[in-house]
Amino acid sequence: MNLQCLIVDDEQLAREMLEAYALRALELKVIAKCKSAAEAQACLSENKIDLLFLDIQMPRMTGVDFLRQLPNSPKVIFTTAYSDYALEAYELEVVDYLLKPIGFDRFEKAVNKVKELLSTEQKALAFENGQAFETQIILVKEGYNHHKVFLKNILYIAAMREYVQYHTPTGKLMELKALSEVDKALPSAHFIRIHRSYIVAKSAVKGHEQNSLLLQNGIALPLGKTYKQQVLRELF
Repeated sequence: MNLQCLIVDDEQLAREMLEAYALRALELKVIAKCKSAAEAQACLSENKIDLLFLDIQMPRMTGVDFLRQLPNSPKVIFTTAYSDYALEAYELEVVDYLLKPIGFDRFEKAVNKVKELLSTEQKALAFENGQAFETQIILVKEGYNHHKVFLKNILYIAAMREYVQYHTPTGKLMELKALSEVDKALPSAHFIRIHRSYIVAKSAVKGHEQNSLLLQNGIALPLGKTYKQQVLRELF
């Protein structure tokens, strides 16, 4: 499990130590190191952060006050020299509370707690989404006819000028619609845009070769340059 991390501490040495620990722990990618809550707020607004290493005593705004005003915070590990904020940490549902000086073993233990928590949450969400997905349908208008199509049966969708073509194990259906419109309507947990002309069901993907995705039925679809990095990150 790869976690995107943000380090927030007004002390440079503390920021550098946490970054070194993150590199040593593997599966942690430090997106930025911030010396204030204001810098952290800007970073959170521009990046998807899974884990926040947050100091408490900082100028202008403490880590506790900063966390209280976040509408949707990532998982948080407090990193502080003060031991009298345990109650606040509990109330704010902070995953762990590391007292400085922080040893690597203690740091790694805290990170593993975050990984276990995220893994449990992801499994629960996948189960809920899977239950709903099994019965979810879309209505496809082909000419004067309407067809109910189970989302679970769609392998991929191809753009063909002003039309889109739905590919299922039993055949194809054509609809007058933009691929971008279809993309917005499909659940991102199960479908992904891989090219300006293709959307694919994640469950239908078998592997990839250079600039192509290989599907379970043997079909190879082109992988667009602008989509490649995100696609490979999500699927592989």
